[in-house]
Amino acid sequence: MKKFAFVLWMLLTFSMNILAQSSKSYTTIYILNKIIDNGEYVNEERINKKQEVNTSKLIYTYNFKKDTIAYYDFYGSEIETKKMPSLCSLIKTKDTLLFSFKRDSYENIIKLNFNTQTKTITINGTDIFYLNEVYYKYLNKSVNQNLNTLDLIDFLEDFLQDYNLEDLKFISSNEKYKHKNFRFIKAYMESYRSQASDYLDKWDIKFLYNKEGNLNYLLKKSAEDDQSLEKKLILSKDNTFKYHVYRNNESRLIVNSEVSFNTNKNSYNEKISALQVGLGKETKYEIKRTVYKVINSKALYLNQKEIFEILSLK
Repeated sequence: MKKFAFVLWMLLTFSMNILAQSSKSYTTIYILNKIIDNGEYVNEERINKKQEVNTSKLIYTYNFKKDTIAYYDFYGSEIETKKMPSLCSLIKTKDTLLFSFKRDSYENIIKLNFNTQTKTITINGTDIFYLNEVYYKYLNKSVNQNLNTLDLIDFLEDFLQDYNLEDLKFISSNEKYKHKNFRFIKAYMESYRSQASDYLDKWDIKFLYNKEGNLNYLLKKSAEDDQSLEKKLILSKDNTFKYHVYRNNESRLIVNSEVSFNTNKNSYNEKISALQVGLGKETKYEIKRTVYKVINSKALYLNQKEIFEILSLK
């Protein structure tokens, strides 16, 4: 009888542990960003003097393994609209890691290959990122073996736009800022121009770090000396980082931004100036995070009631 009672107690304890784990097997991140419109300018003269403030509400839910993320985004007053989530996931094949991003009828898949001998990660067969040993080992285990999408997003942070994955920038793990010994050595990328699909740009990317181990400077430059991306460290103190970022999209759109964030407090602020070169029109706006909440969820996909409850959080 005692043996039976012991077995029953073990089974009950095991079942309770499974239930407890399953109830916490999904994590939801809720982010509320204020979008502050600071006007439009032509020849430095403001042509739109009305300052508007909108909101961007983002809900990301990922599983315990972090290999799958479902997320919803609501802008302004559209929170009443029922939405299907976008979905991104990591899938391991024999020799290749596939990162899939799906939104409505749109699907984007990038292929990643890890090479332990050269400490490199190759994307889509052309783009090569050289890492120091400690960072490569971390990503090889976290991303290549354990399929952690948040660490992959962190790795791609400065290049998400190149792979049409910019929607994911707010869910980065920020691990490379927390570990001062994680470093890029150099990188090489290729891209065809959107308005001249037969013209291939070849990019060399260099990374410089300061004595504290923080990324101090990043430059993405072509063989023709065109600059696509430049990132300069302005401030790093008490887990707070501030960077000036310059992006040039085929000399059609030039964006200068000042990005500041804290890796412990999950704060984020970005001041942006976007110049449409052909029109000579400059748009200025600011993204300011006001809410960041972490919530335990029971499922990857949220129902309408759960979404409304999350969107009401302050």
